[in-house]
Amino acid sequence: MSIKEKLNIVPIFDKDVDLDSDGIDETFDEYCFDITINAKKLDENKYVIILKVSPQEGSKYELIVDYLLMINQRCFSRERDYWKKKEVLESVIVTESKVRICFGICVQQALIAENLTEKTSFRYYRILCAGTTFFINPTYLKNLECELFTKWYNDEVTHESCTIIQELSENELEILLNACCGYSSIVIHSRNIYEVGEIAIQLRIVGVIRAIDAYIRSLKLMHPVRKLEMALFFRLTQVADEIIRENKNSMSRLTLLHEYLDENDEDICDMHPDVLKMLEIFDDYIVL
Repeated sequence: MSIKEKLNIVPIFDKDVDLDSDGIDETFDEYCFDITINAKKLDENKYVIILKVSPQEGSKYELIVDYLLMINQRCFSRERDYWKKKEVLESVIVTESKVRICFGICVQQALIAENLTEKTSFRYYRILCAGTTFFINPTYLKNLECELFTKWYNDEVTHESCTIIQELSENELEILLNACCGYSSIVIHSRNIYEVGEIAIQLRIVGVIRAIDAYIRSLKLMHPVRKLEMALFFRLTQVADEIIRENKNSMSRLTLLHEYLDENDEDICDMHPDVLKMLEIFDDYIVL
């Protein structure tokens, strides 16, 4: 199955382009974002094709999307990417003047973020960190099952006016609260998963770890062995259990490992020993 089929992407641009005579400068509108594909000639027989996005003026939307850009046989894709600001997503050098360009996206979520430094009727309790004040709902966060969040809840119940945070830096706290409180539910995407995940492991935030577990299991492009590495790092039991159930026999697991090593130009010695144990691949196995 192709990446396009796996991500259920319908192309919004798919045509042959002559970069010398026609060039390309196309803009598409998607959920109040402008998506632009253009090309510039850099030198003789050298061109750059640029994919960029920009929120339209006045828009408050943020997007979580899957996208695919194909230039001839070269494929550039991102699953659960996060769009908020103007930025270049891909900048691809080509040496052919005649190319086939295909681009498509699938919007997974359209979000409107809350400003966590502003008090609301729902978020009313003050959290102070390095001179910045955030407003949270202690009852909501307590449900995520974390000792630190329970402390905030108890501080609010005992009529403390605020809680001063020393366990996290200002940037770490902002990343965590944006993921947990910035929207109507916990939001995990390709750009925040590692930072949010590390904080969640450090603070043992059960609700966030469960959200990361569900996120990893939902990914269609991530190789199963990479998912096992993620499961090991973030302690995701459901991810690991699902992959092992789907690959019950030793030959299937060996095939998975062989595919992963080949795709990443790695050797079995590069693998974490605990990942090999999960796959039930031991020292006396030979991977060619």
